[in-house]
Amino acid sequence: MHIYRWDLDRTYLDTEIHSMRGLLRTALQTAEEKKNIPGSAALLRALTRFDPDARVAILSGSPRQMRGVLEEKLALDGIRVDRLVLKDNLGNIRRGRLRAVRGQVGYKLPSLLKARVGLGPAVRESLFGDDSEVDALVYAVYAEAVAGRIGEAELARIMEAGGAYSDTVTEALEALRQIGRADAVEDIFIHVDRGVPVRAFSRLSPRVVPVFSWFQAAVVLWARGRIAPIGVSEVASECLSATGLGENAIAGWVQDVARRGHVTMEQAHDLTTSCHGLEPVAPTIRRALDALGDKPRTIATPSAPPLAFLDAIKKLP
Repeated sequence: MHIYRWDLDRTYLDTEIHSMRGLLRTALQTAEEKKNIPGSAALLRALTRFDPDARVAILSGSPRQMRGVLEEKLALDGIRVDRLVLKDNLGNIRRGRLRAVRGQVGYKLPSLLKARVGLGPAVRESLFGDDSEVDALVYAVYAEAVAGRIGEAELARIMEAGGAYSDTVTEALEALRQIGRADAVEDIFIHVDRGVPVRAFSRLSPRVVPVFSWFQAAVVLWARGRIAPIGVSEVASECLSATGLGENAIAGWVQDVARRGHVTMEQAHDLTTSCHGLEPVAPTIRRALDALGDKPRTIATPSAPPLAFLDAIKKLP
């Protein structure tokens, strides 16, 4: 069994979360009014169609009061969701836990770890987030903790530095004790749309794959054997129709993931013959790949030690 864990805001849904006006507009939108990040719905549909046994788990900072409209939106998109966890912001306010209203480290890490309890080492995961908050950091810490590369003391220090309350730290540690260690996280896809430099993610984990389009994630997942060729074409089509970009964008996205070593050059070239919906842009993709030349492209970033995570936490706004 494979699990696809998704965030919602700025990952699946195109929502403005950095202003009060944007938050208010988001809260008042109907399911029909909510817009997707281009390619997100097509990607999720393609992943579960290719592997019907896969699970989709959504962990979002959106308030619990939005459950109804969010479930309706996902249903409209044809997305089957096995688990939808939303934040109890009202409860946090009532209890005077104001740090928890905005904070994500003390919310998402315990939730991820508790969801892992009871799953065997053969259960693999792919994680999807964005660069608007701390998804890359939280996911990387989660992957290292589940794999046993950081222990309870390190996890507690990281969470405390991230502003987590003591009871959420305890929840996370209790869950960690119940988890069998496994290198379970295959990829951490982070949708970049705020101009965060790709190199900023390199210290966190070699599993972090920054993408400028969900089509790039589809290409990497196709190379992993997680999505059918037709699914890649469907994601490309949705991205192009939503953005108004042309074949040069598709070629540039393929060139970029090959240049950064997330797929091999051979895989990138095979994409042009395997994904039949991409035939019209195949010559443009091949020219873009040829422009890279023969330089070796491998990513040799070591797994991040706890001090790197602590340093990253301290730099959070």
